[in-house]
Amino acid sequence: MLSKDHLKFVFIGAGSSVFTMRLVGDILGEKSIVSGELALVDLDAGLLRETGEAVTELIAFAGRDFKVTAYTDFREAIPGADFVFMTIATGGYERWKSDIEISTRHGVLQSVGDTIGPGGIIRALRTIPVIVDIAREMEKVCPDAWFINYTNPEGAVCLALQRYTKIRSFGLCHGTPDTAKWIAKNVFQVEPERFTYNAAGINHFTWFLEMRVDGEDVYPVFRQKLTETGMDRAMPISTELYDVYGCFPAPGDRHVGEFVPYYMKEKVLREKDYKWKNNDFVAVQKWRDEARELFDRVRVEKTGYEEFLEGSGETATHFIRALIMGDPAEEMVNVINDGYIDNVSRVIVELPTVIDRDGLHPQKIGPLPDAIAAQCDRLGREYSLMIDAAVQCDYEKARQTTFLDPLCANCDYPEALLKDLIRANLDLLDGKWKKHV
Repeated sequence: MLSKDHLKFVFIGAGSSVFTMRLVGDILGEKSIVSGELALVDLDAGLLRETGEAVTELIAFAGRDFKVTAYTDFREAIPGADFVFMTIATGGYERWKSDIEISTRHGVLQSVGDTIGPGGIIRALRTIPVIVDIAREMEKVCPDAWFINYTNPEGAVCLALQRYTKIRSFGLCHGTPDTAKWIAKNVFQVEPERFTYNAAGINHFTWFLEMRVDGEDVYPVFRQKLTETGMDRAMPISTELYDVYGCFPAPGDRHVGEFVPYYMKEKVLREKDYKWKNNDFVAVQKWRDEARELFDRVRVEKTGYEEFLEGSGETATHFIRALIMGDPAEEMVNVINDGYIDNVSRVIVELPTVIDRDGLHPQKIGPLPDAIAAQCDRLGREYSLMIDAAVQCDYEKARQTTFLDPLCANCDYPEALLKDLIRANLDLLDGKWKKHV
């Protein structure tokens, strides 16, 4: 149990400014955290300076006792850390766009491209070595710190941390809780606190196993409610997967469609007219512009503080409070499947986890429906190959990952696609990759 009055939080990838601000807002709103240091880390010195200014403004408005420091080198920031938040995207926004463009030329469409498919694979190859290096440095200078991951591909990053480092780590994603709120409000039309659930699977492909309203099982009427409310048309892919597998997936069509290659075929996308086709960077840029406007309201206009202090919906501070106060919290966490799901291998899974003063306690799920278990097992094994390829600079495992990946099956020549992605990222990869392209 943490007993410090003064805690040090390190944000690596603080240039994800609005996300950082929302996490900081959660910390400032948590009364069990008395005071502390917020150490911001980003390679972009200009963006780091701006984030520091905005965070300082937010702290002053909240009237809390926190010091802000800023670093371009994570090694200077992490000594003495209690919690390290990881929100990096190696290569940034432009490299993400490049991933999609290269994949599209090879006939692979991706509605997101950050978790699975060729976009997920190349993102893992360039991101995981960086994260493992950071965690290994943490083993030396802050071995008792908790590493909280938000970087995608979430499942692969979490598996790499748990397989290749000794640091205490877990991964969080708001996708399943957000879908639960969507179901409560739009399908059952009740307040979210009345809706409870049990869910498990792979990050961005998690399945609701139980649904209850006021303690009563409502899964038997869920399909009827989807139709009555029109929410089956709002989430057509998720609804069809529910009809096929008998469980409803999270976190919405934009992500779950990528895990089933049928939905990312050009003919199907055209005929079905699904909202999320190939990643729509016009929409993404709009989100980015809106986020920047919100950020600048605090930094420049000195207004809009409440937006960041009302609660982000992220769950990190629930865990931090549990570690400090000993009051148990339960949230969806990415952990290695050490027997929690009976019919899935020892791969990374996302499932309910209790945390208290003694750490994490993933909950026993039992068996998943066979078809869902098979999907999760295959995806987990793909992640296993993916992280080994990234950490070991192993081209053969990268090639095996590409041939195993469901979305890569949509292109004619998977290895040519892999080589093109590696070639476009040589500046961000270990030099050992160059000989393979």
